[in-house]
Amino acid sequence: MNTTQMKLLGVWSGVAFCALWGGGLLLTGWIPPMPPNLEAEAVATLVQNRSLQILLGVAFMTCFAVLYLPWTITLSEIIRPIEAPGRFLAQTQVLSGLMAQVTFFIPPYLFAAAAYRPLRNPEVTQALLDVGWLMFITGIGPFILQYTALAIAIFADKREVPAFPRWVGYLQVWISVSFICALIPFFLKSGPFSWNGMFVWWVPASIFAIWFVGIIIFARKAVLRDSCSEFGKSLS
Repeated sequence: MNTTQMKLLGVWSGVAFCALWGGGLLLTGWIPPMPPNLEAEAVATLVQNRSLQILLGVAFMTCFAVLYLPWTITLSEIIRPIEAPGRFLAQTQVLSGLMAQVTFFIPPYLFAAAAYRPLRNPEVTQALLDVGWLMFITGIGPFILQYTALAIAIFADKREVPAFPRWVGYLQVWISVSFICALIPFFLKSGPFSWNGMFVWWVPASIFAIWFVGIIIFARKAVLRDSCSEFGKSLS
């Protein structure tokens, strides 16, 4: 398998991550998330009625969260030539992507722990889900750093045919800024800025989904374009 094929495999890893990890989240029934203002007894009842469904969903989520890593490495490989011989932005992007992957990997285990013994003390079940949702929703720091590093690389790409269109860099910045709203659920349990609210769940989740699909398409084009360029250089 050559370098281009491995990079394309990383791009398809991003596609698989979206489909399989997202499918697991859908299977748990956590779209939208449970309301954070539920009383402990109501939370326990919800988990008891959905324990098998939650466990099946998190089995997918914990297994396929790792697919975010090859995708992240592929992005770094795409932007690495921009700053050659330096690798600061590429390494920042890949390391922050590694940290970001934790928010896809750890919270499902907390959901699983809550569903694993659904008849335990309701307050314990509630606490496990609180930690899981707060980690998942508010863990925005690595994502902001990852997308900011990618944006800087896009703006710094002065090649005749850049890896990504310049407007994609502005999109990265906009997404990073929009994620700041995800810190508000630390202080609220209801309303549009709670963890299941319009401006914390629905709007950022929709933006992230649209961005992810778009960046996958552009990443694939960049990999294929670099492959053609390298082939042309080898002939000359």
